[in-house]
Amino acid sequence: MADLTGGHLVARTLKQAGVGHIFTLCGGHILPIYDGCVTEGIRVVDMRHEQACAHAADAYARLTRNIAVAVVTAGPGVTDAVTGVANAYSARSPLLLIGGAAPLGLRGLGALQETEQVALLRPITKGSWTVPETRQIPEVLTTAIRTALTGRPGPVFVEIPVDLLMTMIEDRLAPIPMGYVHRERQAADPDSIQGLADLLARAERPVVVAGSGVYWDEAAKDLAGFAERAGVPVFMNGAGRGCLPAEHPQAFSQSRGFALGQADLVLVLGTPLDFRLGYGRPPSFAEDATVAMVDSDPVELGRNRPLALGLCAHIGLVLRQLTDALPAGLPSRVEPWCSAVRQRETDSQQRLMAERRSDGVPISHYRMAHEIAAVVDAGTTVVGDGGDVVGCASKVVALQRPGQWLDPGPFGCLGVGPSFAIAAKLLHPEQRVLLIAGDGAFGLNGMELETAVRFRLPMTVIVGNDGGWGQIRNPQLSFFGEDRAVGTSLPFTRYDLMVEAFGGRGAHITDPKELRPALERALASDEVWCLNVVLDPGAYRRTGQVSMAI
Repeated sequence: MADLTGGHLVARTLKQAGVGHIFTLCGGHILPIYDGCVTEGIRVVDMRHEQACAHAADAYARLTRNIAVAVVTAGPGVTDAVTGVANAYSARSPLLLIGGAAPLGLRGLGALQETEQVALLRPITKGSWTVPETRQIPEVLTTAIRTALTGRPGPVFVEIPVDLLMTMIEDRLAPIPMGYVHRERQAADPDSIQGLADLLARAERPVVVAGSGVYWDEAAKDLAGFAERAGVPVFMNGAGRGCLPAEHPQAFSQSRGFALGQADLVLVLGTPLDFRLGYGRPPSFAEDATVAMVDSDPVELGRNRPLALGLCAHIGLVLRQLTDALPAGLPSRVEPWCSAVRQRETDSQQRLMAERRSDGVPISHYRMAHEIAAVVDAGTTVVGDGGDVVGCASKVVALQRPGQWLDPGPFGCLGVGPSFAIAAKLLHPEQRVLLIAGDGAFGLNGMELETAVRFRLPMTVIVGNDGGWGQIRNPQLSFFGEDRAVGTSLPFTRYDLMVEAFGGRGAHITDPKELRPALERALASDEVWCLNVVLDPGAYRRTGQVSMAI
């Protein structure tokens, strides 16, 4: 028997759950948790803003496919983390946010940083709890972890009053539950599999959209086996990017609009029919297309568009079952369709080639993306944090493996980049980490480059600096004109000098010929680098690809 503080109970429970790091910003309400982490060998990664803590835990959860933890102080600590939790909720990341709270005996008296936190977090989590007494800390935390990991993954919140964290208790009075998470893989029934196989056997223009669910279910190999057996074009979005390597003959990226608009069958794997897919409706999808879906969340099945078949099951198991059920000869039958899609793919890439190779000054967005693509290999984790800058890169950078590309996800939350890069480097120090950021996005959490320097986490940040919030400014210019464009411009700030002030390295790049040597030098370094690349604000508009973030 031993006496433990509530803070030590928290750390011991997290340690048993496999947690190796917590992301945090200090506050008096949570100091006992730090003390417990020191004893239990959990690394405390202290950051510069609570939003960044939540973002880092989000990325950590995505990369481990397991629970990740942010610990923040009461009141403003919790409210600062709300945006990161909301982003994790949209991205289906199993993030545990632990928030400090005022002492139980002072509730309602106006204690420091007291506010209603449990109700605040409830709409953007799978569950939100407060711990009523010290001995229940392990029970509440493990309930939260189980909730986050089972079914459709997602974030959870646990509030722990500071007096409970400071209370001493015998460990025998607060046992930590064991074997409390069970994630059984659910296969589909044989009739449904046969029905899906029949749909594919009849289709003349089939398309597969592979989303984040393919990544979460670790179904990349199953996707490849199915795609080869069926001969279908596969488009990937979200965390599904990289689940087929770019050179795979069934992997496509630049002809999705054409393919979905012409398809007679669309099989959607692990991604909602949201704005990214035009809600599954015309003109994004062909009006008479048959649509089938496989997802871990039954709520998504049939949302926004009627389905011929909807399966709530493990995507990898379904793909294995489906591969076995498919008749022979499908690839040769749909090859004319694949050839048409492939031609559109080639045409799309060729249209961008002039911008990709442009020596113009200021530098084109696509020239920057072109040089990035030349240095990214399978050992490079790429983080995208921005609007048009990242949009260009996503069209050009070839991915080789699942988990190689991290971006905010469907919530569209800018500012995640530095935190995501920190989490990636902590988990995989042997890999190179490249953060592609817009100048607007970088400004939101750019202070976290100091965190990267302090924790000696080498990474390269390339800031595409076009002097504004380009994804918003370009449509504003088109709709309202130059004389009415307000609120979307930024100065061409020397972010490289900012990172140098933190103890990192920087380079200010205005000549496109300097890009690749600078990237190679930075990526080979054991330091934190910021490449501040001055871009042409009008270059993206020249390609006729003005995007609107709505």
